[in-house]
Amino acid sequence: MEKQEIKTRSVGSGVAKATPITLDVTPETRIYFYPTLHPKGVCGSIVKFKKDKKSEWKDLNSGSFTSHTLSVKEKIDIPISTEALKKLVEAIQARQEIVKDGVKYGSHEYITVEKNKVVVIDDKNKKQLLEQILSKGYSDDFWKLITGTDPELADKLSAGHLQMQRRKIIDELKNRLTKVFSETTGDDSWQKWIFRNNWLFGANYQEPIEKQKINITGIMPDFLFPTIDGFVDILEIKLPNDEVIEADNGHAGSWIWSKNSNIAIGQVVNYLCEVDRLRLEIEKQIKIKYGKEISLLKPRAFILIGNSENWKIEKREALRKLNHSLHGIEVITYLDLIQRGEAFLGTPLISFAKEIVNEEDIPF
Repeated sequence: MEKQEIKTRSVGSGVAKATPITLDVTPETRIYFYPTLHPKGVCGSIVKFKKDKKSEWKDLNSGSFTSHTLSVKEKIDIPISTEALKKLVEAIQARQEIVKDGVKYGSHEYITVEKNKVVVIDDKNKKQLLEQILSKGYSDDFWKLITGTDPELADKLSAGHLQMQRRKIIDELKNRLTKVFSETTGDDSWQKWIFRNNWLFGANYQEPIEKQKINITGIMPDFLFPTIDGFVDILEIKLPNDEVIEADNGHAGSWIWSKNSNIAIGQVVNYLCEVDRLRLEIEKQIKIKYGKEISLLKPRAFILIGNSENWKIEKREALRKLNHSLHGIEVITYLDLIQRGEAFLGTPLISFAKEIVNEEDIPF
């Protein structure tokens, strides 16, 4: 069942009007069902509108169809599509759930939270409903309703929804680290996954630029990462189970780059040289293809490789020292990426939801 937001307004003892149901919309016509709730269930009227010569919507029914308004053998035919009929059935079922608890006097708001289940929004269940709003993809109509009622709350709910989605991505990353994925092959490869979720590196990046979309030949990284301030970073992806650094057996207490790290560093050095050599041409192609003004002046490079989760302090310090020796290149691990993502989220989701729930001006 599609999620629905329903308002009711009593018009008499045990009788209430409910939110109209949009059955069908075309550029020239609209069909609605106007439901009425009463102790025995749901009744209502189907109304069809059509634009007149003044582009104003006119009710084609022109009153109710009864034995007093229709002559013998006369009929009114309003075609209902399969999809529209499905909407009507589901909408009536949702409103019948409201009627089960009696038609409440006054104005009330309800929301469907799962199939055939409708709840009234009140002080007791705000937190539960807010968490569902943040975690599930509610309809555009819902967000329009909230935005029109309280724009500030809509902003907070939207931010909370984004925060929860990003929390799920961090949890997905942690789960991926327990499995085996290709470095570059397939849609679930590490390269594709990281590029889709590049926000994990922080809020500093715009949408990545693909090499294949800018007509450049030569040794180039698959993606360039424009920064918010108009410059560019390079990211090289390696596997999380690759070793990053190794103890130098010939020198006690010393550490060296692993073979895989050395290869990655060499690749990135070549990338940086090529970007510098082709700088003006790349900037021109990006301007033509993306309409963006960016500068490839002294790009930085990051190499994502290995997992430092179980490292001892001396190994962490060794990576910092080796990174310090590089010029314009930084090697980070997948644990570093998780920590950056969690730092980017900032306020924990539960605290965020609690902050919203505790607000007195919530318009439910």
